[in-house]
Amino acid sequence: MTPSSDDTAVLSAVPAVPEPFDDRDDGLASALAKAAPRRWWNRGTLVLGAFALLLGGFLGGLEVQKHYGTGTATAPTGRGGARTGGFPGGAFGGGAAPTAAAPAGAGPTTGKVKLVNGTTVYVEKADGEVVTVRTGAGTTVQSATKGKLKDLKAGDTVSVQGTADTEGTVTATTVTESKG
Repeated sequence: MTPSSDDTAVLSAVPAVPEPFDDRDDGLASALAKAAPRRWWNRGTLVLGAFALLLGGFLGGLEVQKHYGTGTATAPTGRGGARTGGFPGGAFGGGAAPTAAAPAGAGPTTGKVKLVNGTTVYVEKADGEVVTVRTGAGTTVQSATKGKLKDLKAGDTVSVQGTADTEGTVTATTVTESKG
């Protein structure tokens, strides 16, 4: 083919010149590989983190149970007519209302003494229910040895045996203090 009258020229291909090969190993590639950022975690770190999270949840649950949960099992109790409102005179800020205790012939009422007011004892059961307990001349109070009503203090754990009226107030025949 012959060139036409335009000014286009056809050039022949120029052979590519190979770049010179650098065979020296100055350690730059290995230094860059060492300096590259790495993951801070691996499988062991993930397992340890999961274990720490589970342990923290378990220990947190124990603390919640200690403050809000039930401590010991109690005998089943019936629920008669429950009174509404707080204690007379707002002794406990009107918080928990006293409710019915175990009916006659049922197991004892067990809980912590919240208040001793004359011959009346207010006992808070493990479920938070507060029971009004009336004592009289025939009521025996026991501890490690036979005791008196004045020996009971707020925070003592007691077991009350007696009969409950329609409002849930127990007339005690025996109040036993538990040590521990």
